Amino acid sequence: MKAQAQVEAAPMPAAQADAVVSTVWYSASDNRRDAFALRYRGYANAGLIEPSPFGIYTDAYDDLPTTLVAGLFRRGACIATLRLSFYTPGVSSPALPCERVYPQVEAIKANAGGTVVELSRLAIDPELDNTRYRARLYAAAIRAGISACIAMDAKHLLVATQTKWRSFYEHVMDFKVTGPAQLYPPGDVPVLLLERALDDNLKRRVSKNMFFKLDEAELNDLRTRLPALIEGRTSLAAE
Repeated sequence: MKAQAQVEAAPMPAAQADAVVSTVWYSASDNRRDAFALRYRGYANAGLIEPSPFGIYTDAYDDLPTTLVAGLFRRGACIATLRLSFYTPGVSSPALPCERVYPQVEAIKANAGGTVVELSRLAIDPELDNTRYRARLYAAAIRAGISACIAMDAKHLLVATQTKWRSFYEHVMDFKVTGPAQLYPPGDVPVLLLERALDDNLKRRVSKNMFFKLDEAELNDLRTRLPALIEGRTSLAAE
């Protein structure tokens, strides 16, 4: 396996409070089996996909050079994952995953003042049945994604998410629904597309939230490591 960019997130209070959750970032050329196997288990448990002997779930967008995948690990096991898809204005391809479902994305891309990032394919270990811990883990995955977007100087964020998470994005980070729920594969479940600018208002909002507050050293570390992954250069490993 190639080396990946790895950073440690802040410990999350839970039943196993001694376990630190760390985030590993993968480029499209890395071995991402841990993340895809976790995604498969989460989706299969939710009834979104059929059982497969391969034990992984992936799609064509995972293999684009403009894709990053985050794996959140605890005690050596991947317990959550998230995908970030990057679009640079003026580039005709590749497309963002949500474009085939939401016609509103075309106008968002046309009016973007910089890099647009779609956050999607979030999955959590189905064996974690503590509701409060699952919510914190969901938030930790989004925190990792927002951290990466800030580090990569993204200007606009898109989130494709099931309707049950709408209030989280609206109340915590002031996302706005950009169109009605559409059937989003796999499973063809109703999924909303939310969007907002990654501006100073969002950065202030994040900085005032105890859970999401970002450390400048953490951001600087990501600024050093992530560009090498998204541009297809050799991955950098944490010391």
